[in-house]
Amino acid sequence: MPSRLPRLALAAAALALCGSAARAAEPAQHCIHTDIVLWGDGRHDDTTALNDWLQGKDIVWAESGDPVGDTISGHSFRLSAAVYVSAGSGRVLRDFTFVWPERNETVSGASIVSGDDADKAPVSTGVQISGGDAGEGVPFDDPAVTPTKPNPRASCATS
Repeated sequence: MPSRLPRLALAAAALALCGSAARAAEPAQHCIHTDIVLWGDGRHDDTTALNDWLQGKDIVWAESGDPVGDTISGHSFRLSAAVYVSAGSGRVLRDFTFVWPERNETVSGASIVSGDDADKAPVSTGVQISGGDAGEGVPFDDPAVTPTKPNPRASCATS
């Protein structure tokens, strides 16, 4: 039976759309699906890519094609649906802003740290929520999601 993982819900709404970007080859084999990219510019809908990144998946920046890495700092994200921070994914957000224009909701904060322990809830510091529903930003257990970390020995699929 899978363990129940704490997650931090930050908002809710509809579905997301994301663009695509090309990815330059790296010397070491490192596979990233480039159909989901992160903008972090406050103009493009980042819902799908940000949720994937927060679950531990590798994502690239839309502008450069560079890997996002484990920490994002100083970006604004336009969102259209819920964003969930999964415990144990090793992700860190610093000095960020989430905006849901259709809901007239904004979440900004100094930091959200998911940590490396899947049994400990993510920790948020200095997070302010304007608009939205009651109960947002509160950790809850969700057995349906398991953070993923890439297997460095796995090969990239090609066709």
